[in-house]
Amino acid sequence: MVTNKSNRCKEEKHLRIDEIGPWSEIKLEIIQKYAKAYSTILNRQELYHVYIDAFAGAGVNVSRVTGQFVLGSPLNALMVEPHFRHHYFIDLDSQKANSLRRIVGNRTDVTIDEGDCNMFLKEKVFPNVRYEDYKRALCLFDPYGLHLH
Repeated sequence: MVTNKSNRCKEEKHLRIDEIGPWSEIKLEIIQKYAKAYSTILNRQELYHVYIDAFAGAGVNVSRVTGQFVLGSPLNALMVEPHFRHHYFIDLDSQKANSLRRIVGNRTDVTIDEGDCNMFLKEKVFPNVRYEDYKRALCLFDPYGLHLH
């Protein structure tokens, strides 16, 4: 057990938490408000709706202006009322995905994958969110660079 804790501490030391500027903080607030409105509308229509973040990150950021922690889009999505039925979070960086796993815990309404979002979306996520099955999704694509196919 000490080994697991030791490995986790080593991993956390190497995790680079992203610093974000004012524009990113505003963007996160806009996404949060949009997600709430989207979830409210689809919940009223009794549609199964999910949240997808293809570049989820570690779950938290640090404000360049204040130095304070800022919740990332995945954690904001988890707090939306009414709740999304499921959340899919994907990140290419395994350390960020593992950080998000630790924060989220054992929630059954969350799937976290690490790797290329192009593959996970096509093979694992989109087949589970089909229009003909009355399922809808709010998909967030906010990459650092152009990684979409």
